[in-house]
Amino acid sequence: MKEEKDPLLKKIHELELELEDAKSLSMARNRLLEANISELNDVYGVLNEKLKEIRKKDERIRDFANELIRANKLSVMGELAGSIAHEIKNPLISIQGFAKRIVKTEDIEKIKKYARLIDSESGRLSNVLVKLLEFSRMDEPEKVPININEVVDDTVLFMEHYLTRFKNIEVILDKGENLPPILADKIHIQQALVNIMMNAAQAMPKGGAIKIKTGEEEGYVYVSVTDKGTGIKPEDMERLFDPFFTTKKKGEGTGLGLSLVKRLVDAHKGKIHVESKLGEGSTFKILIPHENTTPSS
Repeated sequence: MKEEKDPLLKKIHELELELEDAKSLSMARNRLLEANISELNDVYGVLNEKLKEIRKKDERIRDFANELIRANKLSVMGELAGSIAHEIKNPLISIQGFAKRIVKTEDIEKIKKYARLIDSESGRLSNVLVKLLEFSRMDEPEKVPININEVVDDTVLFMEHYLTRFKNIEVILDKGENLPPILADKIHIQQALVNIMMNAAQAMPKGGAIKIKTGEEEGYVYVSVTDKGTGIKPEDMERLFDPFFTTKKKGEGTGLGLSLVKRLVDAHKGKIHVESKLGEGSTFKILIPHENTTPSS
């Protein structure tokens, strides 16, 4: 019996040892797991704090970007102020003159004629003010289907007097026909176009012609602005869209215009191409995807 029990006791003893080993291993694993969990909690805490910092920085970047837009618009409005004042003053003078004539005459036909002229000049004044208010608004982007040719027409209407009277610039239009709509914020595209046109005018201090062309290529609708100005140095091309980078003399530019253009174009999943030859001029080409088109990057 003793011989029979010995192997059994031995087996039991072996099992007890294995159980103790298993318990020890399990406890070691638990301690390791607890240590890992504690470490992960610490890491999570650190990452959570970093995430909060990143979010705060992201908010500051967005606020700074909005400030850049405001600063740029104020700069543009200041540049255009004389022209805008003239555009508003002319119809006001006409309205005042026709109103005085109405007071002085009893001829019904002349009164009707002056009233029609007042109505026409009022419409012109209203149109200028609407374009001015649209351009200066600070709303969130509102992307809707728009026609690039209509944007060009409105922009030229807004700037033509400034360019022709103050900068001796002739605007030549070459608009493509039957262009598909683009899904975009009209005022943002107009803002980008205004900045490029003003840069083009500044590149031709003695005046000249700016050609604005629209068309379609490879899933994009484009608008290009070509000048015959001073051109851009090759070493400046890479920094062209950097905030506050400018090749203009002190007081002639903020260095925000082209960086804003790039930001607005990127927000529309578009592209901007620049070609320039020193002493011969430059072409800035904005390309925006067709409505419902998702081109490859």
